[in-house]
Amino acid sequence: MIKLILLILCGFVFYSMISGLLRPGKSRRPENRSKEGEAMVEDPQCGTYLPISEAIKANINGQQHYFCSKKCLKEYKKGQEK
Repeated sequence: MIKLILLILCGFVFYSMISGLLRPGKSRRPENRSKEGEAMVEDPQCGTYLPISEAIKANINGQQHYFCSKKCLKEYKKGQEK
């Protein structure tokens, strides 16, 4: 009985490996990311690091800043007004 279960398990593993290799167009890497990775930026308000593609960009006093959320952007602008 154990031999039968091991045989079925080995068959399933083999099938999974072969079907994964033969499946065309399936990449494990998200399409919008490159092999080299992506630049990280720091939110000046809370200090969180995040990928530049996910950051909220704002030009404040002629400088480009990147924020993790609209809340941080709003708080940063409030702090700059003082």
